[in-house]
Order: sequence, then C-alpha cells, then structure tokens
Amino acid sequence: MINGEDYADLWVEEGILHFVYKPNIIIDLDAAKAVVKTRLRFQNDIPYPILCDIRLLKTASKAAREYLAEKGCINALAVAFVIDKAYSGTLVKAFINISNPSVPTQAFTTIPEALGFLYDFK
Repeated sequence: MINGEDYADLWVEEGILHFVYKPNIIIDLDAAKAVVKTRLRFQNDIPYPILCDIRLLKTASKAAREYLAEKGCINALAVAFVIDKAYSGTLVKAFINISNPSVPTQAFTTIPEALGFLYDFK
C-alpha cells in the first residue's frame, strides 16, 4: 500500500499548511491518491491555504495532475506552488490552465512570495 508520507512532508505553520515534496519523486495516479488521503487525514476536516513546494518533485503524470486538480483541492482555501527558478513551470502551468483547479492557485519562485499570496486566504 502506498503511503502519502513517503512522497511529502507536511505541517501547519501560522495557519498555512506546508506541503513539501521529497526529492526526485514521480507522482502517478496511485501516488496522487495516497498524497491527498494523507493530507486530508492530517487536516482533520480543517480547511487551510496550502503552500505546495514542488521544487524537488521530478514529475507528475497527466492522470495525477487531473486527480490533484479535482480532489487535491478538497479542504484547500487556496494553493501556492513554489517552483524552481530554472524550471519553466510547465507542469504547474498545465495544472493551472488545463486541469483548472477549483480554488485560487498560483505559482511562485520564492516561499515569501507564496506566503504573501496565501495570507489573504487565512
């Protein structure tokens, strides 16, 4: 059985859920389901703005992105992705533009910028 904690670390700090993917992770549909299940259990029905640091994530499949756009927004007030400057953000752009998440979602290259966006949703 896949455990979402194998893919990311998560904690709440100042009313924002931090979700940081571990290095070189590949997210397929099964992993996406495990990650969402772990996050929802961790949140215990409390909605949070979510900082999702994907700088070390290797990739995510199309099916995983679609699942995360739909189910990954449950109990999320907003999502701020933190991406690597050298990375063009293609994966995130596809997620935002094609998968159309149901909560406000933006990408940033620094954690302070991402937190600034999320503070409006606390």
